[in-house]
Amino acid sequence: MVVYVEVIWLLNFMLDWMILLLTQSITKHITKWYRLVIASLFGSLIVPLSFIFPTFPMDSWFLKILHSFLIIWIAFGFQNVAIYLKLLCSFYFMTFSIGGGLFAIHFLFSTENYMLTRGLATDQIHGLFVLIGFPIILFFTKYRMDKHKMQQFQQEFYYSVTIKWRGKQVETTGYLDSGNHLVDPFTQTPVIIVDETILEHWLAKEEIMDLQSSAQSLMEGEIDSFSSATFRILPFQGVSGQHDFMIAFKPDLLEIHMKNVQLTNKKVLIGIQFGNLVADNSYHCLLHPKLFQQTG
Repeated sequence: MVVYVEVIWLLNFMLDWMILLLTQSITKHITKWYRLVIASLFGSLIVPLSFIFPTFPMDSWFLKILHSFLIIWIAFGFQNVAIYLKLLCSFYFMTFSIGGGLFAIHFLFSTENYMLTRGLATDQIHGLFVLIGFPIILFFTKYRMDKHKMQQFQQEFYYSVTIKWRGKQVETTGYLDSGNHLVDPFTQTPVIIVDETILEHWLAKEEIMDLQSSAQSLMEGEIDSFSSATFRILPFQGVSGQHDFMIAFKPDLLEIHMKNVQLTNKKVLIGIQFGNLVADNSYHCLLHPKLFQQTG
């Protein structure tokens, strides 16, 4: 069997470089690009050294840990212990995540039988598979980490909301939209927005379809065609500056449940958004910042 050391060396260098790039992206730690290249080169030196000095204990756990410590030091330097350990743990986490992802994909698509001999699998992961699969796992891991961070950030603006109207109480999840400045132009009453999922608790499907038809007529400028004692027309200005209309109603009571306090408000209007506000149904209500100011 012919072993091309330079190919293995290059592959190891690229893997180390991409893991360091991902570590930098996750931790938001600024460093020079050439430091990452030098650290990757230092990390990949273990490949030629293992061939030049075959009797050297490269598999020693002490040397492996020392090796990773030096890689992080070369790539990001040393500011204090807390930052250094954060970078080191992130580096290990990215390595284990990507390595585990590659092994899982390889196991999923492998057609060979995994016969265990002396506790070791006979199947081997091809270098070409690593070269192709590694960037895919890397970008997937980065995408999921960024997505998770955004979800964590948004969770701080999620609140449990109770809306009472027509003798029925509906509980849902509301999202505090700091960009929502929609108010009744005549009374300056803040307007929150609910989607069709919430509306189904109070209205039948035929009534919702009639309301949607009326909203479409309003969009076409047929204001005189709308007549209802329960709902009202709410004019507003869209993001692009155009004037539009929204169908709204006044609830009996709105409650916003926070950790240690419950905010109640009767002076509020609820605008109707036909369809869903978000595709993942994480919330069904857009809250107005003014509600939190009014209740202190």
